[in-house]
Amino acid sequence: MPTSYADEQNYLNLAKELDFDSLDYDKVLKQRSKSTFALVGLGSSFIIVGFAFWVAELVSENSIVGSTPILMLLITGILLYFFAARHQRKLETLITYEILQRIRAIEGSDGFLWRISSSLNAFCQEEYGGIPNEVLQLETSSQAGGIESDEICLYKDFLQKVVEWHEKQNNE
Repeated sequence: MPTSYADEQNYLNLAKELDFDSLDYDKVLKQRSKSTFALVGLGSSFIIVGFAFWVAELVSENSIVGSTPILMLLITGILLYFFAARHQRKLETLITYEILQRIRAIEGSDGFLWRISSSLNAFCQEEYGGIPNEVLQLETSSQAGGIESDEICLYKDFLQKVVEWHEKQNNE
């Protein structure tokens, strides 16, 4: 279903209002991964203390704390690592979903690139002399509602470039 000029203009105006910094997957992930780093640091601390006590047990003739507390420290450290990895996976999924919702890539033919495809194609013709394969893949993925997390950065970049190009065209 081709979009009319008014619909496309409406979507370009909506895209203009987007905060493109909040669509930068790597930046958002880095900002929100602090809890994962804290869990890894805490797990490392438990493991280091556990190994220190284990070495002390091996070196000393008398038992200092016993094997059970040492084993508990090491197991706790390892469990914190696994919890951090699980937390990071959930965080990546959540961030991906949030970004896809903002760019409406989940909604299939209601996604931004699909709705502004005429402007996108005109931008690509002017900028690259044709439509790059990446853009064709993004349009196809957007139409099908299947933008993947590794395509988010490319999607954001093209969306931002088209919005800037369109503003420049309107100012001329």
